[in-house]
Amino acid sequence: MSVSGMKKQLHKASQLLSERLMGAEGTRLDEDFLNMEKRVAVIKALLAELLSRTTDLLQPNPAHRAKLSVLSTVSRIRGQARTAAYPQTESILGDCMSSYGQELGAASEFGNALTAVGGALQQVGEARHGLDVSVKRTFIDPLQELQHSELKEIKFQLKKVHGRRLDFDYKRRRRGKVAAEDVRQTWDKLVSSKELAERSMFVLLQNDVDRVAQLAALVAALLDFHREAQHILLGLHGNLQARLTAASNKPERRFRSKRIRLRGVLDSTVGFYQQPSGAASLPAGEQISVVPSEPSSPDRPPFLDGLVLDKPCCRAVYSFQPNHASELRFSEGDIIILTGRVDCNWYEGSLGGRSGLLPVNYVDVLVPLPLP
Repeated sequence: MSVSGMKKQLHKASQLLSERLMGAEGTRLDEDFLNMEKRVAVIKALLAELLSRTTDLLQPNPAHRAKLSVLSTVSRIRGQARTAAYPQTESILGDCMSSYGQELGAASEFGNALTAVGGALQQVGEARHGLDVSVKRTFIDPLQELQHSELKEIKFQLKKVHGRRLDFDYKRRRRGKVAAEDVRQTWDKLVSSKELAERSMFVLLQNDVDRVAQLAALVAALLDFHREAQHILLGLHGNLQARLTAASNKPERRFRSKRIRLRGVLDSTVGFYQQPSGAASLPAGEQISVVPSEPSSPDRPPFLDGLVLDKPCCRAVYSFQPNHASELRFSEGDIIILTGRVDCNWYEGSLGGRSGLLPVNYVDVLVPLPLP
């Protein structure tokens, strides 16, 4: 800085101290200018907080925001395109549900439901990522451009106005020691700077249409996201209701303990059979022989080990509660003697001294009926 520049700064500081400490009166700018300056200051503070709060809305986790900022800086230094995206909470929860749903397997209704919910939440997370992109493009970027261009220029012009006002007041206060021409030139500079700043503030304050359009774009992006999320969640809710109805209508299954096979014990007995249902599982007077079994083969179901089935029979896969007196009641695991077939949907059979009809799709045939 030149000597004259340093002297000018000292003069401004002296005038400012005189006004603050000594009560000296400076040149007062007109009310319109002061009002515009106050409104510009409000807009400046608004933009700073609005951009921060909008970022918090879209990306609420500060740790993730800081990590993305670092990655973005490193990518710019390396000349690479930024690829990392903010990890949405819906996507994180959806990944968790999908992972455990797959571990539970397709045989688990709860596992299938978890997988469905996880997939839907991942879609909501993708929709929220789209919201981030849309809001940044239509709302955040224009406000940041306003902050870094117009407001920055207005701040510079206002700083120049207040500096030249202090310089003018200092020279006016020292009238007689400062040449009149120098005072006049200082006044002209003050007026010129004031007009430039006033014009810039006027343009900013009158451009409400663009600001309202940016707010409308923010609301439209939020509306699109919530509409898409609602569509996804409504479909998921219907899916879960259908799963719930299907699971509720499935025949009730009851626990049946499994037999334990012992080999080479108790006089070379190879194994034993534990009857899968109560004492009345077989008809009165009927028996299914229990003999030492051969080692199981891959084609023979484990529950048949140790049995010699010499009559047409079937095993109940589900429990059945009859709706008519002609139907036979049985429980899951019961061995039922088949006595005939009525049609493609019904067998005739006997169990525990009772006879009646039984549905074909509730049983698994062990020994088929002889061909007619």
